Amino acid sequence: MLLDTYGRTATDLRVSLTDRCNLRCTYCMPEEGLQWLAKPELLDDEEIVRLVRLAVTRLGITDVRFTGGEPLLRRGLVDLVRRCAALDPRPKLSLTTNGIGLARTASALAEAGLDRVNVSLDTLDAEVF
Repeated sequence: MLLDTYGRTATDLRVSLTDRCNLRCTYCMPEEGLQWLAKPELLDDEEIVRLVRLAVTRLGITDVRFTGGEPLLRRGLVDLVRRCAALDPRPKLSLTTNGIGLARTASALAEAGLDRVNVSLDTLDAEVF
């Protein structure tokens, strides 16, 4: 079990699947851009499943949120969701996305076991944000 400094139990795990994104929202992407991480510096699918398994079985994590960058850009996302949904105990799985590409992947993600999708409705215009 994970406790914060106030004695509250942490039950959520946020897993950043990629640093890449197909938008350039002002709060996330500075004007000068970002240097993308080299592939070996990112967790691979095996490492992510192992991390989630440990968090669920040893730390009492009940909710796993996949984020990015833009998680829909992660190759093998559907299989990764399927593998995490097969864990025992099964965590609730959610995804935070900008929604671009969701129409083509939503059905497969739901079938794989994704429980919830959060769509960020941001803007590319700094004055609007």
